[in-house]
Amino acid sequence: MAIYIKRDPTFSEFDRLLNAHLNSLTSTNDTDAVDSSTSTNPNKLSKYWGGSFNARLDLTETPSSYLVHADLPGIPKEQVQISVKDDILTLSGERSQQREEKDEHRHIVERSQGKFSRSLRLPRDANVEDVKATMEHGVLELVVGKKVKEDGAKKITIQ
Repeated sequence: MAIYIKRDPTFSEFDRLLNAHLNSLTSTNDTDAVDSSTSTNPNKLSKYWGGSFNARLDLTETPSSYLVHADLPGIPKEQVQISVKDDILTLSGERSQQREEKDEHRHIVERSQGKFSRSLRLPRDANVEDVKATMEHGVLELVVGKKVKEDGAKKITIQ
């Protein structure tokens, strides 16, 4: 049996509005600049959050493990850090862009750069000693094994 956790469609309109606002912050169009200090900055969002972005996650349960998939497009695996402390799994990393500023006139800038960090509490039966990570085509996959369930009964021998 697999359990899928999906985004609540109730918040889809909120997500659309938030994405539109964040896109306006990353716009390079001088007409929508908040002030003159942001009009020359190719990424106005960095003024507010230092260029951070949010990595999207899926958490799936199988009979023997938990699967975590994270979309990390454009981030090499060498720039991704994974840690577990007190049953909290933390993914972090950085995406950077190498670009030369010449006499380019950008019309659209949608590719983000910056840092991300996502943490999630693992279920009680997750075995933090049994975690495997792979990354392919910008998708990080973590397989977290489950602890072996004991029947709870302890056998006592008669002396």
